Amino acid sequence: MAVDLTLIHWIYIVFITLIILFMVLKRDTTIICILGIFFIALTATGSLTTSISSVFNSFIYAITQLLSIILIISIIVSMSKSLLETGINDVMISPFAKLIKTPTLAYWTIGLLMMVISLFFWPSPAVALMGAVLLPVALRVGLPAIGVAVAMNLFGHGVALSGEKVCYYKVNKYHTFRSETHCINRSHKLTISLLISLKHCI
Repeated sequence: MAVDLTLIHWIYIVFITLIILFMVLKRDTTIICILGIFFIALTATGSLTTSISSVFNSFIYAITQLLSIILIISIIVSMSKSLLETGINDVMISPFAKLIKTPTLAYWTIGLLMMVISLFFWPSPAVALMGAVLLPVALRVGLPAIGVAVAMNLFGHGVALSGEKVCYYKVNKYHTFRSETHCINRSHKLTISLLISLKHCI
């Protein structure tokens, strides 16, 4: 089945490529996103006023969908920066500094703490909190920054989030001849998610 790419598709591809390029260059992507929405709307509608209103409508839609997440991330990032500037983070990490002596311990400690925090908060703000507090400790014992990032993402976005997605699978009792089934409870869901993540680590 042939798929024809229209001008809107090519504009979308161009702006997505520009956004990725700006992210690689560590530049702000806000203007690129606004221009992309504007040109896509202009191509689709052919109206200048409708295209401008589409940009503002996209802002409103984004706020209604993401305001709570943006607020949590902003608060935790600002609190993390205040911890760094006041030096309180050194006091907070002192118990972990005594516990974390090797890169392996740093990896598992950061990963498990990230998993616990992500079970109650969204993993994105948890990354900001964990990075500000435990990244210096991990670097001191020899765990590179990419190792800290891997641990936080595997246990946060991997174990914590996927634990909710293992949905009460029906498991047949093969040791009996009856068609009875039982459900995996929440603790088993978490165990399965942890085993899946460990498989990817290995």
